[in-house]
Amino acid sequence: MELTAEPVRSFEDFYRAEWPGLRRAVGFVVQDRELAGECVDEAMTRAYERWAQVSVMERPAGWVYRVAVNEARNRGRRHKVERDKQPRGSLAVVPGADSVADPAIAAAIARLPLDQRSAVVLRYYLDWSTEEMAEALGVATGTVKSRLHRALQRLERSLGRQA
Repeated sequence: MELTAEPVRSFEDFYRAEWPGLRRAVGFVVQDRELAGECVDEAMTRAYERWAQVSVMERPAGWVYRVAVNEARNRGRRHKVERDKQPRGSLAVVPGADSVADPAIAAAIARLPLDQRSAVVLRYYLDWSTEEMAEALGVATGTVKSRLHRALQRLERSLGRQA
């Protein structure tokens, strides 16, 4: 991760400004609003513990996003049996600012693989650049472009449009 010369802002200001958007974005990606909140909280705790290093990163929110999604993946692996017994959350039924206006689009996004879903959410929901996405996901910009391209093709096919 690229570093800046000085901390961007206090942790408290960072937390207040970034937590809501990160929780919504992680919620879209992991398809579980409650899990997303827990994982963003965990990632924010880790950011607070390392604030001297995280605060000077070019995109501290990217670091928190990546940690939160990794935490969700790890929890998912540990609790797969439990999750399989419970109904999965759906983007189409989450009310308020977390929902996608068109239920067909929400369902199509929900069916994307995690890496492609993450690319769509970061680009179109958080409006991050390819470079910011690559940094947050820990992959090359070409990988981000490829994931996004494949995701959009899949969404078009899923929604009955030609790619």
